[in-house]
Order: sequence, then structure tokens, then C-alpha cells
Amino acid sequence: MIAVAGYAGLAGFVWLALFQGLLAAGLPIGHMAWGGADRRLPPGKRWASLAVVPLALIGAVVVVQAAGFGPALLPGLLIRPALGAFAVLFALSLLGNAASRSPAERRHGVPLALVLAGSTGALALLA
Repeated sequence: MIAVAGYAGLAGFVWLALFQGLLAAGLPIGHMAWGGADRRLPPGKRWASLAVVPLALIGAVVVVQAAGFGPALLPGLLIRPALGAFAVLFALSLLGNAASRSPAERRHGVPLALVLAGSTGALALLA
């Protein structure tokens, strides 16, 4: 179970970093994020997307370490609280994405948030 949660969480965080990086670069996929109102994000939302990238990469490191896939890069005492914080963050993201008026955002954001909330929550409990 830990391995499944680890692989799912790693894939989710890598996708989140890539997706947010593409949004920050100005690709016309803004209808899938940030409320879905803009095809290309305006500068403020592009900066917000750029800020998500390092957070997602930190999430990937936390998941890899919790699942035992790689070396310990962060202090062990931080892993469980970080996993719990990510689980809460993405549970809230799941609610926000589910409430979006944008069908594209719901189709993309709900499954991604579900994977990230579920995998980090499972790892927080099991690892």
C-alpha cells in the first residue's frame, strides 16, 4: 500500500509541477485551472502558477522519502506533518475544483486533487 501511494503521489506531484509550469509559461490551458475563466492566464495568475512549481517539487521529495524510494533529503521529523499538510491542502483543492464552473477544470482538477489528497493522506497514516 505504501508503494502504491508513493507512486501515485509522485506521479501527481510531477504532473502538478509540469502543469503549473506550462500555465506559467503562458500555454493556452488556463481554462483547466484558477477558476477556468482565462484561456491564457494573466500575469498575476501566471506568477501564482510559477509559485506552485517549487511547492509541488517539495511534495514530490516528501512523497519519495516517505515511501522509501530515495535518500532522506529532509529531516525525518518534517515528513509526517508535511504529508498531513499536503493531504489537507489537496482535500480543500478537491472541494474547490469540484465547485468550479469550468467543466475542464473539474475534469482535470478533481482527479488530480483526489490522487494527491489520497496518496499524501495514506502515506501520513502508513509511513
